[in-house]
Amino acid sequence: MRRTLLRPILFAGSALLMVGVFVFSLLLIQRLTDEVTTTSRLLARFCAQASFPATTSPQIRRLLSDVIAGIEFPIIITDAEGNPRAWRLIEVDPALVPRESLDSLQMRLAISPVIHDRIDRVRARAQALDRKNTPIRMMSDGGEMLGRVHYGEAPVLSLLRWLPISSVAGVALLLLVGFSGLAGIRAAEQRTIWVGMAKETAHQLGTPISALLGWLELLRHRIASGRADGGDAVTAAELEETLDEMTRDVEHLNKVAQRFSRVGSAPTLVPGDVRPVVREVAGYMRKRAPRDRVEITERYDEVPVVPLNTELFEWAVENLISNAINALDLKPGRVEVAVERVAGSDAVDVVVRDTGRGMTPAEQRRAFTPGYTTRRRGWGLGLPLARRVIQEYHRGRLFIRQSAPGQGTTMVIRLRS
Repeated sequence: MRRTLLRPILFAGSALLMVGVFVFSLLLIQRLTDEVTTTSRLLARFCAQASFPATTSPQIRRLLSDVIAGIEFPIIITDAEGNPRAWRLIEVDPALVPRESLDSLQMRLAISPVIHDRIDRVRARAQALDRKNTPIRMMSDGGEMLGRVHYGEAPVLSLLRWLPISSVAGVALLLLVGFSGLAGIRAAEQRTIWVGMAKETAHQLGTPISALLGWLELLRHRIASGRADGGDAVTAAELEETLDEMTRDVEHLNKVAQRFSRVGSAPTLVPGDVRPVVREVAGYMRKRAPRDRVEITERYDEVPVVPLNTELFEWAVENLISNAINALDLKPGRVEVAVERVAGSDAVDVVVRDTGRGMTPAEQRRAFTPGYTTRRRGWGLGLPLARRVIQEYHRGRLFIRQSAPGQGTTMVIRLRS
């Protein structure tokens, strides 16, 4: 369910992020454009008011020269007849057009063809600027038009207009790389899951199959012993006991098949008592644990019924007891199994406590990570599968109540009615 919702949530979040970046960039560009345009217009108006008075005032001339030198947008100042008088950031370098030629052009005197061509190029550029911004008229105190200021926009605006597109493209590329990486991680995770499920299947089948082989070997030994003594091969009671245990192992194999058939599908939960289920698992594991070094004790309190899927819940409890036995590290030890009611609530705790090696805080943090194990021949899937069974299927909790190196571990399954 969560993974099904994850993809559309990521897609919607990515789309909102891209739209947000695009809108924010547009607003930012619009604001910068307005500010640059306003600044350009003010500078152009200043030039319009100061240009021709500068011809008689050395101070204003120097000020105007400094202002024009600092302008970062195309600007052309023409006289009343449209002849260029000054310009900046135009393709034609002002140094290539002597001021004497501009004065001669204003007085309608002949100038060289090369200079005339350069001035025509400046005129053409002024007309191109007028198509973007209305030129500003320069008027005398008497109302006579003295000339015009033609101006364009700062080159930085052209670059800024690409910012929204480049931002969205960058975010899209980042998301593409992220989704590609996520797809690779998911593919690797799926491969790990398939390999892990195969190993877990072998592990689940291993216990009853080993037990069946053990019972068969026991029957052969008893038959051989009976023949050697000249008596009955196997007594009826011994045969019945052995057949009963072999039947339990065959039933366990069937349960294993049912467990794996339910992986990935929504199980049916029926209100039930957890105690018979836990008692059955504990009894089964006791018969198959090394009796000379493993003691399994049980304690059952009165508890309320809880929603339960028997096959899957057995699987989780079996994993906890199996882990507890393995934690003893081939040393004599005890595994305590208890079913308790949580004080003051309708919750039920299934507690599995061992006297084994225990876990460090770092090991506890990784205990439920698929593939992580402290055992040399472990596969690290028992606890993750048990947690999924309890938390995703039964809406309960599986957690480590206590653990410390050399002091054992206490695992708890908590279910609510």
